[in-house]
Amino acid sequence: MTRLSRKAPDKDPATIMIVVTERKKTEPVYLETFKKTLPRESVFRLELEIVPGVGVPMTVVNRAIQKLENLKNSQESLSEKDSVWAMFDRDEHPKFDEAKYKAKREGVHLAVSNPCFEIWGIYHYQDWEGPIGRDQCQKRLEELCPSYDRKSGKIFEDQDIIKDKYCDAIRRAEKSLDSREQEGDPEGNPSTSVHRLINAILSKVKELKSKEPCQAIEGP
Repeated sequence: MTRLSRKAPDKDPATIMIVVTERKKTEPVYLETFKKTLPRESVFRLELEIVPGVGVPMTVVNRAIQKLENLKNSQESLSEKDSVWAMFDRDEHPKFDEAKYKAKREGVHLAVSNPCFEIWGIYHYQDWEGPIGRDQCQKRLEELCPSYDRKSGKIFEDQDIIKDKYCDAIRRAEKSLDSREQEGDPEGNPSTSVHRLINAILSKVKELKSKEPCQAIEGP
């Protein structure tokens, strides 16, 4: 478990976000790298706890629900600013839809990728509209990102690209969900809702709370 935090003043307690992930390295390292791109003076309000490598979607969701209950029990009441997220891939996992339904029913937010998290990495570089498998998705990210090599265990953690391109990725992810919705296959392949988690983090950064951080992004 990784906890990234900076103590906030007692009069203004830190916002708590807990993210439970399917994989041990890929998503947690991305989130840690993304947080490093935020202005240091603006992240002191945010406490991000990452619970990595939990496993299949239903296991991820069950752990997230447990974390949410623990968070509620640790306070007199859960702040509306606090949240718990379940982050996992579609792949061929059993009980995928049941896991999503259970998360929504219990108040856990979702950051789901179809087919896998690497589609979010691709969206930092380009659009991708056609159906794509996990292997093809990872291979394409290898072609786009020199530092990514799935065989050697290197993952998508290029801080400069993440810093410069996450707004492009957000726009492309939103477009992917809109396209799948129009096709009658909500959250179908390819799509991701990781941008909702990223937007949630951005909205809790003190200096960005009053505006949409990526509102002006345009173009392909």
